Amino acid sequence: MVKKSKKIKATSVLAMCVVVGFFIGVGLGALMDRLLLVMLIGTLAGAGLGWYLDRRNGITYGRRH
Repeated sequence: MVKKSKKIKATSVLAMCVVVGFFIGVGLGALMDRLLLVMLIGTLAGAGLGWYLDRRNGITYGRRH
């Protein structure tokens, strides 16, 4: 008897991308002497990437109509 693989539910990567963008921004901001600006840019870039990946994987942030 062959086991069927279970379908894995898609999970959001938005939070992970935001955190990674934040820490990359902190590291680069400290090197560039523009901590807040680069940290904000890194966080926004992470949020944008996470939203794009979630959208591509079919994850919504509200009700489906």
